[in-house]
Amino acid sequence: MPVVDVSWRDLERLVGRRLSWEELEECLAKLKCEVEEVEGDIVWYEATHDRPDLFSAEGLARALKGLLGVEVGLREFRVSREERVDLYVEGPSYRPYALGAVVRNLRLDDEAVRQLMNLQEKLHVTYCRDRRKVSIGLYDLDAIRPPIFYRSIKPGDVKFVPLDGEEAMTPAEVIRRTEKGRAYGHLISGYPEYPILVDSEGTVLSLPPIVNSEETRVTEETKNVFIDVTGTDPALMMKVLTVVATSVAERGAPEELVLVNVHAGGKVVVSPDLRLEVREVAREDAARLSGVELSCEEMAHCLRMMRHGAQVLDDRVRVEVAAYRVDILHTVDLVEDVLMAYGYDRITPEPLPPTHAGRISPEEYISRKVRDIMVGLGFQEVANYMMSCPDLLVRRMRLKGVELVEVENPKMERYTALRQWLLPGLLSVVSFNKHLGFPLKVFEIGDVAIVDPSSDVRARIERRAACIVAGPEVTMTDGLVTCKALMRSLGLTYSLRERSHPSFIEGRCADVLVGSRVVGLVGEFHPEVLSNFDIPVPAAGLELCLRALLSELASRS
Repeated sequence: MPVVDVSWRDLERLVGRRLSWEELEECLAKLKCEVEEVEGDIVWYEATHDRPDLFSAEGLARALKGLLGVEVGLREFRVSREERVDLYVEGPSYRPYALGAVVRNLRLDDEAVRQLMNLQEKLHVTYCRDRRKVSIGLYDLDAIRPPIFYRSIKPGDVKFVPLDGEEAMTPAEVIRRTEKGRAYGHLISGYPEYPILVDSEGTVLSLPPIVNSEETRVTEETKNVFIDVTGTDPALMMKVLTVVATSVAERGAPEELVLVNVHAGGKVVVSPDLRLEVREVAREDAARLSGVELSCEEMAHCLRMMRHGAQVLDDRVRVEVAAYRVDILHTVDLVEDVLMAYGYDRITPEPLPPTHAGRISPEEYISRKVRDIMVGLGFQEVANYMMSCPDLLVRRMRLKGVELVEVENPKMERYTALRQWLLPGLLSVVSFNKHLGFPLKVFEIGDVAIVDPSSDVRARIERRAACIVAGPEVTMTDGLVTCKALMRSLGLTYSLRERSHPSFIEGRCADVLVGSRVVGLVGEFHPEVLSNFDIPVPAAGLELCLRALLSELASRS
């Protein structure tokens, strides 16, 4: 986790009042930060990796104001309604994206500049993956003539004086001769064109992700700053830009944020994204998650101390989350903020409840029961990895427009998404084992991930059971017989309702219903699906949701 050093005097200036050692230590503990060392005016503390807004004195001071009652609730930033800066993006294909922001009316000194540079480097090392995914640049806006252009150039096309340099160099020379060039040149040196950031008069701002230009250096005299982020991950870039822009704005007197119109691919994106995220926290949910009974008014007060907007609505609290709080992903994160402001030291310890004999969960119980039944029916169990890819889950199954839970930064093409059903994996197993001869009867019991916008995490996990029968004489009847035997063994009465599904032959697919509830589907696979998996014989499949079956069993007991 990053270790941040701040000046005590600078921190007091940003907070707006004197700080005692006890106050600082207590507040840092509430923010999950740990004091590492104190030497003279400098305090070193370890910040948690999920709070990049605390990687510098500016963000720490903003948080301290809330905990100390100096300024509570949302930090509202002044955004210019008249001015916009244009950024035109035509970068190289291997590093195609760029975003920007402008902060005006700053009051900087040597310590302020040092803090902003430190924030930049702390983000580079952590979130930006050592500049591989994102690189950040800060420039003196008064040395720039907008609009600004992010372009590709040949390694010897232009010359500029790199930061801390004394002579003009080409990009190729910068990589070869400067310290930053030797450290980060490998990110671009293998390509025929390099990214460059220039203004309307051709002044070079930087050679991202290597080094800025000396001509646009930020100094104590700088009043207005342009911030750019370039890289390969637009979502991460926007988060990083928002953290940097809002931190720089804390040096305003007062600040004025200017939005940037980013022109790329015929579209215009506005950055930074300062929109608030609105969530609601029910008092009952907070008590269940934390074990602490607080009123909605107490919860709202604690959330305001953590610099959220909070409004009581009956038995819940409406929370406005600032854009720079990139760590707030779920309700549990807001409950944690409530407890941090409330104080863990105020929570009364309770004795552990008496121990009792453990037991398997209902979901595991029905999984075991279905497993025993399927083995008794002559099926062989297999276990596939939950991660898969759209090609297997969607294209080969003749599906279109299916929303998957996808990995943001996959390492392997085979594992880019979580499976949303089990049958594609079973078809792969049949394909890989066709040399053993037919018929083949395989089944799997496992979890799938379903996109669910109503869930806190935008997805839910379901336990399912699926099976496939493949052989020269197989028809849909084989799937129906298996379904009948399984449901009868579970003691469930079911019915079938014909349905159309691209993965199955028309007229040979049905929903499985218990009462009026759909609990699964059964059908004979379409020849094109079998061809996509290189399976030379007909096959029938059945897939059931075990949670739905469990619910129906519970309602009948």
